[in-house]
Amino acid sequence: MENCSKSELLEQHLLREVLPRFRPGERIPSEQEMADRLNTSRTTMHKVYFNLMSRGLIYRRNGVGTFVAEPPAPPKPAVPARMITAVMPSLHLLNAKETPNWFNHQYTLEYFADAAREDNFILNVVFLDHDRHSPDEAEKLLNRADVPAFLFSSLVPEHAPIIERLTAAGKTCVGRYFGRADFCHSVWFDMENAFLLAVKHLAGTGRKRIALLDSWSPELPQIPHYGYPIMRYRMFRRALEQAGLPFIAGLYRFCPPSMSDGEWAARRMLEEGLRFDAILCGTDQRAFGVLGALRKAGVRVPDDVAVIGLNNEAQCAECDPPLASIEVSYRAIARELYVLLRELLASPLPPGEFTGRACPGRFIWRESAGGGAPA
Repeated sequence: MENCSKSELLEQHLLREVLPRFRPGERIPSEQEMADRLNTSRTTMHKVYFNLMSRGLIYRRNGVGTFVAEPPAPPKPAVPARMITAVMPSLHLLNAKETPNWFNHQYTLEYFADAAREDNFILNVVFLDHDRHSPDEAEKLLNRADVPAFLFSSLVPEHAPIIERLTAAGKTCVGRYFGRADFCHSVWFDMENAFLLAVKHLAGTGRKRIALLDSWSPELPQIPHYGYPIMRYRMFRRALEQAGLPFIAGLYRFCPPSMSDGEWAARRMLEEGLRFDAILCGTDQRAFGVLGALRKAGVRVPDDVAVIGLNNEAQCAECDPPLASIEVSYRAIARELYVLLRELLASPLPPGEFTGRACPGRFIWRESAGGGAPA
């Protein structure tokens, strides 16, 4: 016990004193509630909860809460458990209360853990900020003899030096990126066809002045940290061109990803007297805010303005009107990450040679897009 970390001690406390008070299927306190109750940080409690989820003892329902799992099935023939380390930025960088980045990481890790558990892998989370740790410090923190593989929930180029060291030590690394990475095996979302279908649908229903709200603008540098917003900007322009519609510079607006930001951006466009008949948003959260701003201004959706989001969150179907969205499945990308990792563990590639695969997005029609559902 003396050599246990704080998170390990808290995990043991929850196993002995807290979880036995709840029956399978009952909701337990949230990470923040439990952290407040036990006088610890949310970062530490997140690691405890994630380890319990990785072991199949609790599970999370998106937007509802965390629940006690059913007792595990009788064990299969003994296969030694193996460890995969998930490398994740600290919670303060993810800004969990303000952006969807937190949920993107969370879903990737949880769904990956579900897939890995099938082969008796246990996922251990390590928080690592590339701007706070030198490659030497990162290698000391990560490179353990009992860990053959690493998952980077969101790759950035600054990870390249530590990935190079881990690979040289015989470790296998995979990560989620915005495209094929040249420094790590990677999986990414390919939204090109979904964007083409969304804009084609808008054009087919008579929309001619389509706006895009996203977190990049041409004045900002084209660096990998803006990977997906830059890709969406380019896909948007290609989709407009293919649909025979003009790109109107004033209707491409920089907008941070939250609901309040989307509401503010739509309100400003209305105050400026801009003419638009459709808005594409780089997140559903932005789109929820846009719907609210248009409703307050007396603008009818979809009669006057069509609205489409991105992520296909569960709340989309509950909006008034239901929100059309471009779906990117974190369950699918997590599954692809694990399948890729399993293949690489079985058949490693030569050092310096990296592979990857794409997960296609889908345009999900709902009433906010106007017209009828595409055939």
